[in-house]
Amino acid sequence: MYTKEQFSLPPSAVRDFVRARSFGVLATYHAGEVFTSPLPVDLRESADGELFVAGHVARANGMSAVFETGAPATITVLGPDTYIPAEWFGTRSRIPTWLYCAVEISGRLELSDDVRKRADVELLIDRLQKRTVEGSTWTLDEIPADLSGEYLKHIVGFRLRDLRLTSCFRLNQGKGGTENLATALRDADADALRELARMVLAPPTEGPGCPVS
Repeated sequence: MYTKEQFSLPPSAVRDFVRARSFGVLATYHAGEVFTSPLPVDLRESADGELFVAGHVARANGMSAVFETGAPATITVLGPDTYIPAEWFGTRSRIPTWLYCAVEISGRLELSDDVRKRADVELLIDRLQKRTVEGSTWTLDEIPADLSGEYLKHIVGFRLRDLRLTSCFRLNQGKGGTENLATALRDADADALRELARMVLAPPTEGPGCPVS
């Protein structure tokens, strides 16, 4: 993914963004074919500090055959985005543009065995349940064993290792017209645009190693 230093997040912010979104598109290439699949993204850290992504796809998904090959792959995680007309800058002399937030996670695919696959699914469910339902104690064990076993048979687990994380948060940094732009975004009747308004006024890219131009 093309980016510039002023559009890049600090490493901790990249990790927080991916974990907050927890969904992306996995893309890989094998035997002359490009495979893509939208899927949950579970970015984790091992005991020795290695970042990796745990995930799974349906066994019927042709992509699953690629996991055994150790092929390179990329997951794209997107945040809010929108087209910006010139008028939103408070002038008609600006070129329209697009604001967006994106992180790419590139690495090497690795097939998970059945034990690791189940453990990864359980960890993902536990994290998302607690985040989504206050006080949730639901686990996969509440499904009859024959049903959960059948579900797990129909998915293939993987891990993405040797990660390289790249971010691009284009938020009008250093371009002027910020207050007008933030007001226009806030006035739009959409939560995603109001989220962009907050980031335009205080870009998460502003910080050590991520100067605004």
